[in-house]
Amino acid sequence: MSDQVTRYQEDVHTPTEVADPQAFPPRVVKSYPGAPRHPLPWPPERAGHRLGRLLADLGGITRSQWLTPLDMLPFTDSFEAIPDDDPLQWLVTRRPTPSGGARYSAEWYVIAGPDSEVPTGVHYYDPARHDLVRLRAGDYRAQVASRPAATVLVQTNVFWRLAAKYGEMHYRLACLEAGIQVAQALAVAGEQEATARLCFPDADLTDLLGLDPREEGVHALVELLPPTPPAVRGPSLAAFPRAHGAHAAVLAQSRPGPEPLATCAAGDGKRISLPLAAPDLRAGTLTRHAAIRGFNGDPMSPGALATVLAAYGQQARWDLPADLVEFYCVVADVTGIPSGAYRYLPDEHQLELVAEGDPRQRLREAALAALTQQGARTANLWLLPVGDAEAAEARFGARWYRVQQAAAGAALHRACLAAASIDVASRIQNDVLTHLLDQWFGLEGRKRSLLMAQLGTEHPAGLRPEFRLTW
Repeated sequence: MSDQVTRYQEDVHTPTEVADPQAFPPRVVKSYPGAPRHPLPWPPERAGHRLGRLLADLGGITRSQWLTPLDMLPFTDSFEAIPDDDPLQWLVTRRPTPSGGARYSAEWYVIAGPDSEVPTGVHYYDPARHDLVRLRAGDYRAQVASRPAATVLVQTNVFWRLAAKYGEMHYRLACLEAGIQVAQALAVAGEQEATARLCFPDADLTDLLGLDPREEGVHALVELLPPTPPAVRGPSLAAFPRAHGAHAAVLAQSRPGPEPLATCAAGDGKRISLPLAAPDLRAGTLTRHAAIRGFNGDPMSPGALATVLAAYGQQARWDLPADLVEFYCVVADVTGIPSGAYRYLPDEHQLELVAEGDPRQRLREAALAALTQQGARTANLWLLPVGDAEAAEARFGARWYRVQQAAAGAALHRACLAAASIDVASRIQNDVLTHLLDQWFGLEGRKRSLLMAQLGTEHPAGLRPEFRLTW
């Protein structure tokens, strides 16, 4: 099975032809006719219902935009190819996280226990109505949770929504989107001590949710604990470091973190230290959007670069090792930073030079669409997570591709949230032949760059009229 995964990684770089796109249903929200429903309070921001707000922040239909044919032109060959009857403008709905082709293939299910804010059972989150559809009654947490969680969220992907547009490439996008969804969940559910898992008994969960694995796959779990009431705390024990260290060692042993992969250490390239940064991912969820018209080419400050990279390399609260991907990037027109390709070292908060020189021509050659090529000329920062397939396969078996792609998607989404919090625009790009950059990066063996995000100052025509549906 792992050989099939390896062939998939080596062969599928771009969308493949879909023989009959019309054979796939156009529905973007599932329905369960006749199943009991539990309404969630609306609007989520004002209700004080933690789970309802979290679900809206993950997969809810939360905003709408006015677009014009000019907004769609970079994604088509001509105005005539734009499938729209209104020659002036039209309204589209959006969700909190990016999705390939705005197909929104991610779904969320809720496994609630007696201490949850919703009735005990297994539920499907309906984003169109902002309510829960009960699929099973009873407490099933013991079958899925790795700790005493009050609620377990299950993220799935409806494959045919992506396959109708991208063909064989749909699986790659589904895995990347799982990482994006997990990164969003960990950013917005901090007060519920959220932790994520990407390794679990898939077949058992598929059966529990009543899914057909040929149509919809389970990709991630997020376990939630409700916040406890604040207590009166005692004095600091900083004066007793040896005793504290002994106790901390027991805690680390009782719930050990994932061991790092057997990857190479940092190289001997020139190092550049970056300013201290404290990215606010939660703030970024309020304003993050794709730069629909690209960037205007203004220089980026080193402080902005440091904030984005700090989030890019941040360790997530999940069951994957911190070095499942390496954090490569390309820089141009950032004040005080020479143009070139770099490897970001999170522990040192430093850039390690990989290749010098203006990267724009190389980036343009790797870009497929007009908007991506425009970003190759006018963005300041390009993030490209790199994965070592050999090391990941040795640890995860056939699951290596899925978790590696998820780690790449999560890293880029964290960076985009941090960018949004400081008014830096971003766009995650799938239409890039990233493997064309691997030689420039000096990658060897089965190391590959996986995905790209472009960041910079947003083009002044890029901000579209937008309406928050939950305000």
